[in-house]
Amino acid sequence: MKYLVEYIDPELLRKLQEERLQDVSRRLYNNVPYYRGAFDALGIKPQDIHSLDDLKHLPLTDKETLRTNYPFGMFALPMQQVTEIHASSGTTGKPTVVAYTTADIRIWSEVMARSIYAVGGRENDIIQNAYGYGLFTGGLGVHYGSLDLGATVVPMSSGGSKRQLQLMEDFQTTILTCTPSYAVYLAEIAESEGIDPRRSSLKIGIHGAEPWSDAMRREIEDKWAIKAYDIYGLSEIIGPGVAIECEGQDGLHIWADHFLPEIIDPKTGKAVPDGEDGMLVITTLTKQA
Repeated sequence: MKYLVEYIDPELLRKLQEERLQDVSRRLYNNVPYYRGAFDALGIKPQDIHSLDDLKHLPLTDKETLRTNYPFGMFALPMQQVTEIHASSGTTGKPTVVAYTTADIRIWSEVMARSIYAVGGRENDIIQNAYGYGLFTGGLGVHYGSLDLGATVVPMSSGGSKRQLQLMEDFQTTILTCTPSYAVYLAEIAESEGIDPRRSSLKIGIHGAEPWSDAMRREIEDKWAIKAYDIYGLSEIIGPGVAIECEGQDGLHIWADHFLPEIIDPKTGKAVPDGEDGMLVITTLTKQA
């Protein structure tokens, strides 16, 4: 299987990251007027970016920047090369819009397949996907990853809890993907219907899209008799599949060949020492659009 390789030599990873950082810097400067202006304002050119140490020279992008350039001003390719568009709900302002090329969908599928594999998912699993489908990236992200892994996906989307439980029993679902609060709610609905969720066919839960605590994890694992795993992602980067726990459940692993994390001081913009609190900044290294 293609997801058995789980380790890369740190020096090889750094070399790959630097090559990809140089490439994405060139593409942004050449193709996105906003970034060309931001680079010029800082007095830097793509050819000035040689190593990961040069990250500190690059401009930061936040939600306000995305909203100011709504809807398509941050796209790095012409629209005819865009195959899919997603957007936030826009509850706090204009939606943030993200685009995907065919190559981006392949990358998204790959990192999500890796994520499912990392928590024990395999080709013979039946994955009940209860994340919402649509402009929200949760549903389709899991869907693409399940297909790329070679597993069977049941595209339930969110809601319809009694039908979720019925098909879970009929199809003998082995992996449930949904928000952690919905996993708790679904177990409560099962209990109210006289169904013991601990006797279901489920073995794994993959839960994200909202904050949750260790106490909620224990509740989910106790109610369903499964292992519950945290997954991390955000639409502005690619969607779900940026990082996930492994079977050790001791922190998230980021797919660092595609996403480069930094922890910075929001006041100074400088990286903080290891172990100190700061603001998470993620640079996409391979996304085309």
